[in-house]
Amino acid sequence: MRNITRALITAGAAVFVMSGTATTASAAASPTDACGPGFFVQESQELGWYQGTGGPQATVHLLYNASTGENCAVTVVTGGRNQGTVGAGLRIEGDEDFTRDEGDYNAYAGPVKLRANGKCVQYYGSTQYWSRTVMYDEYISPFGHCG
Repeated sequence: MRNITRALITAGAAVFVMSGTATTASAAASPTDACGPGFFVQESQELGWYQGTGGPQATVHLLYNASTGENCAVTVVTGGRNQGTVGAGLRIEGDEDFTRDEGDYNAYAGPVKLRANGKCVQYYGSTQYWSRTVMYDEYISPFGHCG
């Protein structure tokens, strides 16, 4: 009976480890996967540098699709210490507010897609993460990528 119990515990641990790995792997997304086919990264900005992982907590990307004329903003979570919201957004020159996607995401916020039609765009990204205390970092680009 002891051997059967050990076998079940070992099998349960293997399933737990495998499901944990699958969850972590699915959290890793590329900006082009998030925005879709035909989009290419134009610019990126790292957010929330965390020493425990030796890298940024998230990276916000601005992408563009030349065939559709769409801009796309996406913030990809790259660190393992997310404690709150992740955000991505776009604003067309002349608009008062950003079009945003924000939430408690494990993989990425966005995609936020807009056509600028002869105007400049501004992109936005944010992350909330744990580094001894809860930290928040955001980036708002200057207007650019005019088309």
